Amino acid sequence: SMPSPSSSSSSLRVELLDLIGSNPSGHLDPAIRSAFAEKLRSYASSEGCDPNDVLFGIGGAIYGVDVDPPKPAASSADGGDGEGGTKKKKEEENVVVPFEYMKAFMKDVFLSYGVTPENAETCSEVLIEADRRGIDSHGLGRLKPIYCDRMDAGILWPDRPVTVIKESETTALLDGNMGLGLYVGPRAMRMAVDKAKEKGVGFVAVKNSTHYGIAGYYVTMATERGCIGMTGTNARPSIAPTHGVEPMLGTNPLVFGLPTSDDFPFVIDCATSVNQRGKIEKYARDGTATPRGAVIDLDGIERTDTEGILRDMVLGKCALTPVGGAG
Repeated sequence: SMPSPSSSSSSLRVELLDLIGSNPSGHLDPAIRSAFAEKLRSYASSEGCDPNDVLFGIGGAIYGVDVDPPKPAASSADGGDGEGGTKKKKEEENVVVPFEYMKAFMKDVFLSYGVTPENAETCSEVLIEADRRGIDSHGLGRLKPIYCDRMDAGILWPDRPVTVIKESETTALLDGNMGLGLYVGPRAMRMAVDKAKEKGVGFVAVKNSTHYGIAGYYVTMATERGCIGMTGTNARPSIAPTHGVEPMLGTNPLVFGLPTSDDFPFVIDCATSVNQRGKIEKYARDGTATPRGAVIDLDGIERTDTEGILRDMVLGKCALTPVGGAG
């Protein structure tokens, strides 16, 4: 007898999950990526396929497979293509994924790259905290382009140890050895807070580290233990100086955190530019234009074409404007 459409859809989904689970680094294998793409396309065209299935997101973000899920059918009860039907379609397009599910997914991705379980937990916690705070520019959306792609390219490493170069009672210099900044940063801040709790102040600097997510995460590590927290990092040139046009300054953040008598700390976490690349990447994902005044080209003309901005920023053909504007 022939299997029912729903059972065929379910079996394809099981096969996709098995392919992911049995091949933690399968996204690096062209043969496995091809097999995943073929099965995902079959799943998308099968009857009973859930158009909101997270597998479509995994396919695009991790395996580089862009397969359009099936469109939900409009029911007559919702007014077909009328106002009610259109409203329901828009609601169905907005997939809500629980934070804990997103965090578990990111942790699994880090584990598949060889990150230790402890560090994978830390890395996923730093990223999901950005999404919890509504900072979409530094959360799950950066998992692939900033961390996975850079590990694939050998720009940063998943398993490098953090070593102590120099240390005193109140200071320390660490070497991140080009490991993931998402676990290097928390190690440094924990050490700084430990010193502050014992001696009154703690300063820790890190060399050879990489992108460490939202800077505000680290000052709250201090405020949670009753300390004033400060953090900062260097960044590649992307900001034009006031009255300038060439990218010469980094988006080095200004970040402070203070404990308060309320249930939450006072935290300032801001870039030194009107906008920053992570926000522009989000505009690209949303298909929206970049706000005026955030980016200028080498002639000092404002740019709003998001995709073009992302391309030309890499080439040094445009720059972010500094805090306060271009001048």
